[in-house]
Amino acid sequence: MGGNLTSMSELVGKRVFADKSSAKKPEAVSKLGKVRHCVFHPSQRRCVGFIVKRPDLLWMFRRKDVFVALGGYTMVDGRVVVSRSPEATDKGACKALGVNYDDCVLWGGLPVIGEDGTVYGSVGDVAFDEETGEVETLQVTQGATANALLGVREIPGSLIRGFKRGIGTALAVNGETGEEPVLGAILVADEVADLDAEGGLAAKAGEATAVVAERARETVEAVKPAVSGATKAAGKAVNAGAYATGRQIKRASGMFAAFKEEYDKARKED
Repeated sequence: MGGNLTSMSELVGKRVFADKSSAKKPEAVSKLGKVRHCVFHPSQRRCVGFIVKRPDLLWMFRRKDVFVALGGYTMVDGRVVVSRSPEATDKGACKALGVNYDDCVLWGGLPVIGEDGTVYGSVGDVAFDEETGEVETLQVTQGATANALLGVREIPGSLIRGFKRGIGTALAVNGETGEEPVLGAILVADEVADLDAEGGLAAKAGEATAVVAERARETVEAVKPAVSGATKAAGKAVNAGAYATGRQIKRASGMFAAFKEEYDKARKED
């Protein structure tokens, strides 16, 4: 990516090192792990940092993940080097950012839903300003086959409303019998429907294949999860918990009552 933008796809999987520099060894570092997820603000349209998966101790004991703030690292020869500053990681980073870590969200894989209820697919990638974290674009995926045929839709930040509780896929379940799962999705403006998908075999073939493309689109729509089935749309990774810590979601009785009524109504209509 050009300019001062980076993306989830560029960060996830990167090797991460901790700064261990000293007067005698100014370039000293130690292995920390690999970037596992990008973490987004619970209410604002911006990335606040990422989670580092540390290697298991002696291949047996799981180590606690490390949260690194967006401004808490530098890139050195393609590697992420985390600052020694207390504000760079974990509690110190959250305090400096002014966020509650338990409330932060993992956007990757969440369903993308329009204000009118249209399900466009799920979050495939997010590009954001590497300094401020402000989201620039969101790439929607419908699966490898649909992407190859119909292309990929890229949504500009101005049309992204942000993370929305009460719609989409189940983020986590607290395990109690009869407890409704808390839902979550990325809400986008209805203008997204007017955006053309980029790439795809149908687009490259030209207008002569418009009928074939439309039939293919109808096939994709037919197998795409309806609103009533959208809680399973993003797969196991999201169902394991979209919240950054993976902890059970805190109760908020009555919080989703209004939307749940509409959601149930839509589900019965399907």
